[in-house]
Amino acid sequence: MDRSIRAGVSGALLAIIIEVFLPVSLGFFDFLPSFFAAILIIYISRLEALKDGLVASFMTYIFNQGIVGTIGLATYYVANESYTLTIDILLIFSPIVTSVTALIAGYVGVRLAQRMKPPHELQPQPSLPPPLPPV
Repeated sequence: MDRSIRAGVSGALLAIIIEVFLPVSLGFFDFLPSFFAAILIIYISRLEALKDGLVASFMTYIFNQGIVGTIGLATYYVANESYTLTIDILLIFSPIVTSVTALIAGYVGVRLAQRMKPPHELQPQPSLPPPLPPV
């Protein structure tokens, strides 16, 4: 579980970096940085249990949305601009799409990590030469 929490925090940082430095607004596809960051971080961390992959994926999504949303609202505050909330279809379906894609990202990341070949382990080198056969 500890590895999945570290992976979730690392994935959130990666997703935040991607989203902050992205030159365009994604609109409805705002979940894509979190999606790719979650898959990549699960693969890199080699989380092979579905439970661990889902924990890392949901942590990536939740932290990314919270921090990026706070940064966005803070820019309105610093600029002393008013913020108007318009309720549209994007606002209604965004949490549903985000939850479903977090599940998909966790599953895909775990499946990719399971397909990864284990690291090549070196054979232990004997410290002493083998004994000589009897004459």
